[in-house]
Formats: sequence, structure tokens, C-alpha cells
Amino acid sequence: MQYLKDAGVEQVLAAGSMWRVGYAPDTANGVVDHLRSEGFGSSAMVRAGLAMWVDGELVDRHRDRLMLVARDARLSAVGFVGVELGGKVQFLSTGMALHQASNVLVGIEEQLDLLRGGATPVLVDDPVDAIAVSEMSRRLDGQWAGIPVVGDGLSTAQARMLRKFTMGDKVVVLLHGDEHRQKLTSGYLLDLAVYYDQVRAVALSCSPRELVSFEAGPRALQELLTTTRPALTYRIGHAAAGVEYEPPDRQLDL
Repeated sequence: MQYLKDAGVEQVLAAGSMWRVGYAPDTANGVVDHLRSEGFGSSAMVRAGLAMWVDGELVDRHRDRLMLVARDARLSAVGFVGVELGGKVQFLSTGMALHQASNVLVGIEEQLDLLRGGATPVLVDDPVDAIAVSEMSRRLDGQWAGIPVVGDGLSTAQARMLRKFTMGDKVVVLLHGDEHRQKLTSGYLLDLAVYYDQVRAVALSCSPRELVSFEAGPRALQELLTTTRPALTYRIGHAAAGVEYEPPDRQLDL
């Protein structure tokens, strides 16, 4: 709770929140014992990515982490994303190749109302940053939906899935972090351009959750998102990209 409060997004724990956020306690068997009491077997817990065998004992796989649900293109729950209190993100799926991180997204179902209302997806690096964007949007104008990129960058499958649930033809990439992270972010701009006519970007010197934690932060984030420019006009690391980008001809597979 304190972690979310410090990030300015503690309202996601309210009863009416659209976000399905849980917490894995810092125990060896807390989740296992609870699920057993609900009638779940060991194999089901392992397949769900919630438990693992260690020295012959079934123990919790996630400990002291915020937990979110990852979904496939049918919006079926196929895995979990754990966020350590230090910010490290880990994805665990059912183990099937179809349900690897490159084939799922977090936050789509929680923001379907925003996306169907025409909100622009805003790609960020961290689930808590995505929640910060989403909560700012709901508080102010409903024009933005925060989508975290979980894994080693956005895949073509994820870009296609995101486009399926987007009403508009614009996507925003939020550039934040060190040079390595920004270069990784720039690597999926072309995948987005296959599905969106407008791939925009905005650079922040701090994370969205840090920004919205200030009193004037939500309004400042809103203003930044309304003043984006073509993504490839940004300088990523030491490589300047100063040309307008024309997306290739494409056929949308929705």
C-alpha cells in the first residue's frame, strides 16, 4: 500500500478500481496454503505460474510483489506480472510458447472503456507507470490509456494486439530511463508504425509515477502528452533521428 501511495496511485486498490492489482505476501507458503484451502492442486498452481518446487516442497513463486494479470488477444488471463518494490518487473506465464511475454499485454481489459472511447495508448516501461497514466486520464480527460511493455521490448504480436483494441490511429511512446533503455524503446517504433499512422513520443526526466505524485503532476503529465511529436525526431542516446517518419503501406489484421 505504501509503495502505491508513494507512486500516487493508491486509488487502484479501491473497490471501484478497474485495475486488478494484488499482492503476493513475503512468505514461503502463503499463496500455496491459501490456494490449497480453495481446492486447487499442486499441478494447477505450478501451471499457473504461482508456485514452484524447491527441494521437494511446493513454495510461493512470487514474494513481496505487486501482482497484475497478463492477457492474450482474446483477453484471457494467461499469466502474471510481478513488480518488486524496487521496481523490477517479472513475467510468469503458464509455460506455453503462445503465452510468452511477447504475446501478451497488461492493462488492456482494465482500460477497455478508455480505449473504446477513443483514448490514445501510451507505452511505458513499468506497470505502475501505466497505472499512473491511466489514473491521470480518468481524473482529467479520459484521453490516455497507459500500457506497460513487459519483457524485452514490444513485439509485432503485441503491437497488433494493441491496435486491435485501439479506436484511433495514434500511439504515444514515453521515453524515460537511461540510454540503454531508450535505445531498446526505439527498437519497436517500426513495429508500431506498421499498425499506426501516428507514432508519437514524449521524453520525461522522471517516471510518470514520480510526476503524478506531485500536486500539479497529473496536469503536467496531461500537458506533456498533448504536445508529443513524431517519435523518430527524438535523439535516442547519441544517434540523432531528425526526419519525419512515413509508415509503410499496411493491411490491418484486426
